[in-house]
Amino acid sequence: MRSVVAPMCSETRTPSPDQPTDDPSSLVEKVTQLRQLCGAGDETIETHFAWIFLVGDRALKLRKPVRRGTMDYSTIDLRRVDSEEDVRLNRRLAPDVYLRALPLVRRADGSIAPGGAGKIVDWLVEMRRLDRSWFLDAALERGEVTVQMLQRVAEVLARFYKSAPPAISRAGELVPRLVAQVEANARAIEAMDAPRAARLAHLQLAALEALEHALDSRATGGCVVEGHGDLRPEHVMLADPPVVIDCLEFDRDLRVMDRAEELCVLEIECARVGHAVAGGRLLDACLARLEDHASAALLDLYRSHRAAHRAKLYAWRSAEPDGGSPEDWRSRAAEYLDAALASAARAAR
Repeated sequence: MRSVVAPMCSETRTPSPDQPTDDPSSLVEKVTQLRQLCGAGDETIETHFAWIFLVGDRALKLRKPVRRGTMDYSTIDLRRVDSEEDVRLNRRLAPDVYLRALPLVRRADGSIAPGGAGKIVDWLVEMRRLDRSWFLDAALERGEVTVQMLQRVAEVLARFYKSAPPAISRAGELVPRLVAQVEANARAIEAMDAPRAARLAHLQLAALEALEHALDSRATGGCVVEGHGDLRPEHVMLADPPVVIDCLEFDRDLRVMDRAEELCVLEIECARVGHAVAGGRLLDACLARLEDHASAALLDLYRSHRAAHRAKLYAWRSAEPDGGSPEDWRSRAAEYLDAALASAARAAR
């Protein structure tokens, strides 16, 4: 299986030499030496927070030594712990893809290489290299996704959610959590569009009040679990059986959500790339397997909430030089904000 494991971008520019690090080996040196492993047909890809090296039948992920909110990769030990968590958590939905956390060492001759004897200068996640052409987003774009493929994905996700223990199980806990998230999203979005951010928060808070009993029932019914955290079509591979990669590993709190809310993420992201029907089928098929009768209003609230979360992320990115222009990120944020407002209006009726 070939090609990249879910990159955020495919640029191969030289890394900045002023990245913070706790080791004299710079990020530039590590990337330069790991690139030397690449041969014909191999690839080096930079994402927002990591470098990925596609070498033969393996993919190696090197985290950048950065700190951002609850994400902290600033020391070698923190990157080791996160690499180990990356493997553990992703094995839940991709058990044969994530192989191990692998030390990056400086050998006696001064070279840097994955594994073997030497001083550990960093940590890698070693994965099997996957065929990017058979991830859901790429297959949808080619028009090669069948109903049977979607059913298999739904079955894998339903088994995952059925086996997940409740992360929040008491009445009165979920609504305050969602209120705090709504308010945090609004604060981030208001810098871009204050009137619409305020309108969105008003609608979402009204929907939360109207659905308070239903949300309590979701919590007490075991529907709020530690999920994937970033369930998008570019993370779903149509293998047999399907696998889902690249979960949000660095913060458990961000993975905790109602399973129906997480499925709404996948639905939204399918719709954003022009395949709303496929997204709706995945949502319906998985909920049916779970015998989950989430109401239309609840699903609209969750669609609005997750679209607002994405709008917040892109509003933040518009202030960061990371390979895109501020206008591109603001435009993307505005698209999600439109979707969030439309769903919130339906949920608040």
